[in-house]
Amino acid sequence: MIVIIISMVFLEQSARYIFDKHSLAQLKNVCVILPNRRAVYYFKRYLARVSKVPFLAPQVFAIDDFVIKMSGFNQIDAVGLLFELYETFRKYDPKVDFDRFISWAPTLLRDFDTIDQYLIGDPKALFDYISEAKTIDRWNVELGKLAKPNIESTPSTDRYFKLFENIYNVYKDLHDDLRIKGYAYRGMAYRLLAEEVDSLLLDKKIFEKFYFVGFNAFSKSEEKVIEKLVKANLAEMLWDSDEYFMDPKFNHKGGKLLRSYKASGKFGAWNWQANNLLTDDKKIRIIGVENATLQTKVAGAIYAEVVAQNPDVPTAIVLCDENLLYPLMYSLDSVVSDFNITMGLSLRGSMLFTLIDAIFELQQNVAEFKSKTGETIRVQKFSHRHIFKVLNHPFCRKYEQMNYINQEESGKINIFRETLRKIVQGNIVYLSEEEMLAFGNDDKLFRILFSRWGDNSLKVLQAFYDLIDELRSIYRESKDAIETEYLYLFLTILNRLEKILFNNRQLNLKSFKHFLYELIKQEKIPFSGEPIANLQIMGMLETRCLDFERVIFLSVNEGILPSTRHLNSLIPFDASIEFNLPVQSDQNAVMSYHFFRLLQRAKEIDVLYVIPTGEGVGGGATEKSRFILQIENELANENKKIEISYPKIQYAKSADRQSVGKIEIQKTPDILNNISMLISDGGIYPTYLNEYLHCTMKFYFNKIAKISKREEVDENFGADIFGTWLHNTLEKIDYDHGPKITKELIDSIITEIPKRLETAYLEQFGGYVIDSGMNYLLKQVAEQLLEDFFKQQRESQVFPYQVLETEKKIEVAFDVNILGKVQKVKIAGRVDRIEKEGNTIKVIDYKTGRVAKKELEKSREQILEEALVDPDKEKLRQLWLYQYLMLKSITQDKSFLLGGESPENHEVKAKIYSFRNMKENLEVNLSFNDNPSIFGFIEKSEQILADLIKEMLSPETPFIQTNNMTICERCDFKGICGR
Repeated sequence: MIVIIISMVFLEQSARYIFDKHSLAQLKNVCVILPNRRAVYYFKRYLARVSKVPFLAPQVFAIDDFVIKMSGFNQIDAVGLLFELYETFRKYDPKVDFDRFISWAPTLLRDFDTIDQYLIGDPKALFDYISEAKTIDRWNVELGKLAKPNIESTPSTDRYFKLFENIYNVYKDLHDDLRIKGYAYRGMAYRLLAEEVDSLLLDKKIFEKFYFVGFNAFSKSEEKVIEKLVKANLAEMLWDSDEYFMDPKFNHKGGKLLRSYKASGKFGAWNWQANNLLTDDKKIRIIGVENATLQTKVAGAIYAEVVAQNPDVPTAIVLCDENLLYPLMYSLDSVVSDFNITMGLSLRGSMLFTLIDAIFELQQNVAEFKSKTGETIRVQKFSHRHIFKVLNHPFCRKYEQMNYINQEESGKINIFRETLRKIVQGNIVYLSEEEMLAFGNDDKLFRILFSRWGDNSLKVLQAFYDLIDELRSIYRESKDAIETEYLYLFLTILNRLEKILFNNRQLNLKSFKHFLYELIKQEKIPFSGEPIANLQIMGMLETRCLDFERVIFLSVNEGILPSTRHLNSLIPFDASIEFNLPVQSDQNAVMSYHFFRLLQRAKEIDVLYVIPTGEGVGGGATEKSRFILQIENELANENKKIEISYPKIQYAKSADRQSVGKIEIQKTPDILNNISMLISDGGIYPTYLNEYLHCTMKFYFNKIAKISKREEVDENFGADIFGTWLHNTLEKIDYDHGPKITKELIDSIITEIPKRLETAYLEQFGGYVIDSGMNYLLKQVAEQLLEDFFKQQRESQVFPYQVLETEKKIEVAFDVNILGKVQKVKIAGRVDRIEKEGNTIKVIDYKTGRVAKKELEKSREQILEEALVDPDKEKLRQLWLYQYLMLKSITQDKSFLLGGESPENHEVKAKIYSFRNMKENLEVNLSFNDNPSIFGFIEKSEQILADLIKEMLSPETPFIQTNNMTICERCDFKGICGR
């Protein structure tokens, strides 16, 4: 505890100074004002330790609390203020659109707040300055003698300027209405106190003395209040300033206002000015890290070292980017059991908020369809993506586990998994309220989630109240204290919103969501940890007035510290300059003070930033902050006792892709048995061989281990679904119009294509939406492809020809002797079409993609046997197997497609119809040079197949990954392989 007292020098010094200036009896009549509530807490602790006997403490306030209390008004909350502003606006513009109003009203209120804090004497002059006429006048003056353009208004400029027509009246009436009701917003309270400081503070003499401690920048209203109190000898300032800020030769931006305050003398004697930054010993480490989240791991490791060396060193981890709070909490070493978070956890960062947000997405989704007349119809339907997101949310999964998974033994159907399974099976893209409630089988949570809200905000409220009731049991089960706090916080927000709605008006869904999210944005769970723990996790503004021996900064990048986020305002930059309102450079100066003030009394400082090549939380990282450059190039040059180092981050070696090498799977007896059963019972298809030759590991995962990829709903036809759609359509056409095809028949078929595609779609792909979007375009493509196909058939075919079979499954078998055992080998394939043209039988495979002739030819260096096992010759290999299957079948059974005719009298060819290049003849009649006969072809083919089967069943040949990384790019198992 003694170490903590020593480290927080400024507040301890301030407490001792104030205590020594007054007797114990006088202290109760003293008022101390500090920048924030955190400083208030520490100041009180130090003050309590100054005296050995009890005493009545002075009143200690954060500045905002002081102003509100002294003004005599209650502070109105943000949402209530928005409604007050809307009602005031309606006096001057009864037709003001509420949904549009809420898009700019929060910004306007922030501007009102700034206008009041900076005591704009004539707000009407400011609003007039922004008006259309005055703006155009200024533009013309600035143009001078140049040719003046013909300035024409646009809808956006009209809306902008129209906003300011009655803005002063709205501003004035809002003030009057709030005063009557006893309320004030923050800036209004500052103005009221500044304008009535005599009556509210000086005349009443509530306190004998005021102390303003640790401030560095005042608004005009604060200046006026303090200046009057100082002039009346009622107030004294205690500054936390340093020679580095105050010496004009450095022109330090953080000390700009401090220097002006000291020079003016209007705030009395200058207490105090130290010289820590230019004289003290300091060790500063500047550390570049690859990405934002990784900084938290580094910070955790740094603090673990600190604890190992001296567990009592007061340390602050300062998050310049507050999004890093969650990652940091999980990055602290397990030995760190005692720490305090001053920032509070935002409800927006909770798991509960992700559920609320997902439910709004679900309810607000609108599906668009095209009617037969071409009209766009908008229908409220749930999207499968939002349904999956909600039902797979951790809270819904916990509800599912409690109510269904734990009761599966009793035969209770798990409606959650069953619903998702049916959606995937049916590939249902959009679902109605009735369909989802039917899936839910009267489950409470399903009724809450999938009952339509419409535009009724009271229904939304009731739905969330019901949701909280259901979640309570989950929270009780999980015993998560933080999430329980979030749930209670959300309930209080709903209660506040309900009161506002009943006192004002009914909101539509969009407006309700806006206000709910506005309230959620404001709310944080304050941590109730040990407030004086040695480790404090803070945002930059929470560090005001506090000092630490060790400081670790995170995200000290340009754009984050200082922030480049422009002040959100309707007041243009030139108007802010004209009326002395704060601009971005003023905010940067304030942040500069806070950063360097933290360095004043710190002994060891770690400054972490994201190197520009890394990825930040919100995208690419920017350069390191100008504050780092200032330390390196100015402060370190002035203070030679500052030791700067640039340690490199070393990562523990892990089993990454390079160190592990290739994965191999040895063939155990069980695996060999499974391969044998696949070959003899299931059969080897052309796609199986292609997969095996491309990557034996993929073949293992898919066919032996039977690891299936996760089934998902596809909103757009993928290449496989699109191909299946065309195949099914062609199969139905061939079935209905075969076996003999004539030119006249083809003309008739072409007229049927749109209807045929529609029928095939409804039979198998009804879950897809084809009336809009990409699928609508693919439907047009499908119609054109089929039309082109039949036109090409009409021009190139010899008529009449026969379609003997469509979608014909062919199976043949032979035996192979492997290690003294007979292995039955089944070869199978599903042929898209079998044509007969005279004595020629053609085995056809349809391809919706482009196939080049060279893909069906062996290279000059290859003999056919080599080409057939070349991984890159998959199309040739497929046609070879189709030809083999047909020849083997007709030699074994003369009745197979030949009606008893001799197979020697027929020629068998294999052919691809490519819908992308139909005019190219993709037909082959394969034969082997050493034995070109039918039986020689069969024998040689079986020899090649037997060699592949022996390799598959060889215990010495493991399954390995391919060397062709291109194959891995679209592989479903690349995650398992780590590729």
